[in-house]
Amino acid sequence: MAILTFKSSYLFRRKCVYLETFYDATLGLLQRSSIALGFFDGVHPGHQFVIGAAVEEARRQKLVASVVTFKDHPRSLTQGSSPLLLTVIDQRLAQFEKLGVEAALVLNFTEELCRLTPAEYVKNILVEAMGAKFISVGYNHHFGRDREGNPKLLAELGKNLGFSVQVAPPIFVDGQEVSSSRIREAIVAGEMEVANRLLSRPYAIVGQVVSGDARGRSIGIPTANLATEEYQVIPARGVYVGTARLAKGEAMPAVINVGLRPTFASDKLKQEAASSGRDSSNLLVEAHILDFNENIYNQKLEVCFLKYLRKEQKFDSVAALKEQILSDCRQAGQYLQVEKSRSNATKGKPEHKLHA
Repeated sequence: MAILTFKSSYLFRRKCVYLETFYDATLGLLQRSSIALGFFDGVHPGHQFVIGAAVEEARRQKLVASVVTFKDHPRSLTQGSSPLLLTVIDQRLAQFEKLGVEAALVLNFTEELCRLTPAEYVKNILVEAMGAKFISVGYNHHFGRDREGNPKLLAELGKNLGFSVQVAPPIFVDGQEVSSSRIREAIVAGEMEVANRLLSRPYAIVGQVVSGDARGRSIGIPTANLATEEYQVIPARGVYVGTARLAKGEAMPAVINVGLRPTFASDKLKQEAASSGRDSSNLLVEAHILDFNENIYNQKLEVCFLKYLRKEQKFDSVAALKEQILSDCRQAGQYLQVEKSRSNATKGKPEHKLHA
């Protein structure tokens, strides 16, 4: 994927195009493409429907299956702040590739780009730069200055500019409409099983493993401390069953702690967290990988959250803490074994109801 790429991205050495201004896009990056258009935070089933339509049409017409998206959430510029993200750009690119996307154009949402009318945006970027012959969007997609553009206008522009448009309907899982905002709510509440059903995969955070104070190693339970992105959604404080994966590696069973490590946390850290509410920048994400004891400092690690185990708590002694962590590990191992057996038994069958 990412045949348009000039600048390296973050995870697993993928690449993508970054255009600082829309003038850069007048170079004519592609001649004939089928485009999925959107921010696609989370790349959930609703987004997958949009992208899948573009990929299918690309195969039918022998076009380049493409995505046009933004590096940062558009609201970061238009409203001064944006929601915390479910997926950083490299996670989105990885999901696009799995869905069959061949090229991704990642735009920086600048003031100049923000001033483009819907017609200018479509003509300059989607048609002249990307060679759009087919565009797939969600039913609630907006684009152009002041979000004036919508699917109806896009279809009208397509009649004159030579592309067709397909509009994806809302997608429902277990009776709930799938949306990035609903998934964020579930994650912040620690409802990982709900979030993962809506996402169609386990929620994951990627970060660099950084050195800590080696408290875990000192009691025989080493942990990998993650430097997380400050703008990514962090699950509710607590202990989770999950998995951990190094770049190009296999998923390994893990117990993940999100919080302050209250048995060891300093009074200053506790006060900072209390005064800031749920400020994820003050939360620690650390993973104990079961049956693993290698040095992975400075490596990228992806942790997936599968199930909330218990709330974070303070213990009277290090021995009591260690006993609880070992109990957490046993529970995690049992849960993962059951899930593996269930997955093998239901392989090829839908796990939940999904419909438009």
